[in-house]
Amino acid sequence: MTSKNPIGKHRSIASSITTIVAAIALAITFVAAGFAACCLPQTTQALAGAFSGMDNPGTAFTHDQLVRAAVATRDFTVDSHDQAALADVLKAINQEADTPLANKEKRMSGLEENYTLDESSISHLDDVYLVVEQARPWLVGTCVLAVALTLALLLSGKRCNAGEALLMGGTTVLIVFFMLGIVAAVNFDGFFAVFHSLFFADGTWTFSYESLLITMYPTAFWMGMGAVWLAVTGLLSILAIVVGSILRRQV
Repeated sequence: MTSKNPIGKHRSIASSITTIVAAIALAITFVAAGFAACCLPQTTQALAGAFSGMDNPGTAFTHDQLVRAAVATRDFTVDSHDQAALADVLKAINQEADTPLANKEKRMSGLEENYTLDESSISHLDDVYLVVEQARPWLVGTCVLAVALTLALLLSGKRCNAGEALLMGGTTVLIVFFMLGIVAAVNFDGFFAVFHSLFFADGTWTFSYESLLITMYPTAFWMGMGAVWLAVTGLLSILAIVVGSILRRQV
């Protein structure tokens, strides 16, 4: 009897481990790409243009003013984090709408959240910014790892392994997103609450329907964000499955 080649066995194990790690990294990359699409200013512009103000018809602001504020708030939350720039936009729309905050002497105690982003709103946006900033390098690193491992498999002639990684990554994401989609469709408010509870302390992310934050970003806005996330991540996952299937058949 002849013994198996230990070098070949070790290479096979290494290829299998690389395939699994690549699949996990690819799955995270597809999800991260959907999240990145949601963070684009164009996405906020489009969704705010469609939904801002719809749940608060009594707001003092025009639709265009709300959209401007929504885009500026997005920039503060996931990009520049420039509170002075955000304050300038909020001040401008209050002056245009001639709200009680347009003139400090007319300030109405307890109603600030209806016209601006008060302390609790800014605190929550700070929390969101911190989560995004902490996650960003890890997500970028994972994306680089996914590409590097997949290319390594392809360049080393392991086309079948590369195909397996793409198939596993894409299929896993589609299954998870399908299940989450059902939950969100049945009870979006409950899903939204559970999602927030994973990252933020209770009571720090709930606001009245009359508040400027909720007026800018009503439930329909967030449902639209979910649809964008699902569409981008879903398309990438489907593409991965198609490419993975082709690679496997070519072996």
